[in-house]
Amino acid sequence: MLPIEKRIKTREDLKRFIKTERAKYGNPWGGGILLTRERDILAMHNYLLRKAEYHKNVGNKIRYVLYRFGLARLQNKYCLRIPLNCCDEGLKIMHVGPILMNGNGRVGKNCSIHINTGLVANGLNSEAPTLGDGVVVGFGAVVLGGVTIADNVAIGANAVVTRDILETNVAVAGVPAKIISNNGRLNWNNRPSNI
Repeated sequence: MLPIEKRIKTREDLKRFIKTERAKYGNPWGGGILLTRERDILAMHNYLLRKAEYHKNVGNKIRYVLYRFGLARLQNKYCLRIPLNCCDEGLKIMHVGPILMNGNGRVGKNCSIHINTGLVANGLNSEAPTLGDGVVVGFGAVVLGGVTIADNVAIGANAVVTRDILETNVAVAGVPAKIISNNGRLNWNNRPSNI
């Protein structure tokens, strides 16, 4: 769970979070109110998530219940299990599909999460993962237990992270995950064009 000072507590915080996340999905709601496009669904999810967080944090119970109900319907329909007050500003869900996140976990700013991923406790205790800023969690990856992931780490597809990754800007993959390159999220845009 995010520390209290990083949660949405003012209308300005709410507007900033929504504006940042809406920009990540291009022109959301271009498909109309029926939410027919994937990016419309994901933008609406983040909108409802942030509104529910804000109203819960400021103690507006009636609006919280209304937004939480809408969020729960959308999350249940698309198997998105993302609890309130766990993700910092700039969350981007890459595709509609199952995501499971422990309520004690923490996700930093500008993180991207693919489908079929899990950020969960390992069963031995209730500790949950802490992701730094700019982390990318690849398709099917699982981060187990109270591990800490540094900033700008790229977690490969189907990786299982069971230990801390304290080096910044690296890529990890495998079962169990280990560092495979120094080309994390920051270097991805500088890769050769033939990759």
